[in-house]
Amino acid sequence: MSDDHPMSSLSQQRVVVVADSFPVPRGAVAALLRHSGAADATHEAGTVEAALDALRRADAGMLVTEVDLAGRGDGVHLCREVKRLPRPPRVLMFTGAEDPAVVAACLAGGADGFVHRTATPERLVRAVETLAAGRPVWYLREHCGITELIPRTLRVHGMTEREQEVLGMLLARYSNDEIAAQLHLARQTVKNHVSSVLRKLGVTNRRELLTAQGPSWPRGG
Repeated sequence: MSDDHPMSSLSQQRVVVVADSFPVPRGAVAALLRHSGAADATHEAGTVEAALDALRRADAGMLVTEVDLAGRGDGVHLCREVKRLPRPPRVLMFTGAEDPAVVAACLAGGADGFVHRTATPERLVRAVETLAAGRPVWYLREHCGITELIPRTLRVHGMTEREQEVLGMLLARYSNDEIAAQLHLARQTVKNHVSSVLRKLGVTNRRELLTAQGPSWPRGG
C-alpha cells in the first residue's frame, strides 16, 4: 500500500471505530488503543449500520472489525462498503477466524490488514500503528504462533508454497498468463495450481473467490 492514502491527516488516522458484536471485547480493544496512544479517540459499534454511522460522524481514519458481526461474513461486507466512502478509512480485520477462505475473502474485500485474535495486545497496537503509517499488516495464527504475512506471501494451512504464491496473485487479479510469466511456469501448470487452490478454498471459480461468496464460507469468531 502506498503512503499516499486518502486519510493522510494524523488526527483522522488517530480516530478508530471498533466493530464487534460483543460489547466486552469491543470495549477492551477500544480502551487498549486509547490507553496505548495508538488512537486519540475510539467509537464502538455492534452492527454494520452502527459502524457506518460512526465512521461518517467521526470522519474516522481506521476501522477495526470482526469478520462476523450481526450475521455471517457481514464484517467483510462492511469493509466493502467503507471502501466506497469518499474518504475511505483503513480497515483491519481483527478476528478469531483462520480458515483460508476467510483470509481470502478479507483480502478480496479490500481489507488493509488482518490480525488473528491470538495476537498479544502489544502486537495489535503495533498493527494499528503500522496501518496508520500506510503499511499492510497480516498476522495469521499458524499452529501455536502468529506469522507475519503480506497479501502476496500468504501462508495458509494445507497449501504448498507454490499454491500460496498463486493464491496471492489470484487475489491481485492476475490472469493465468500473467501468473505463468511471473513465476516462469507453463500455462497448463498454472491452470493446475489454480484449480487446486480454488478446490482447497471451497470455491468453484475466480468470481466466487474475489466476491467472497463461495459455497463453503466458514463461520468466523
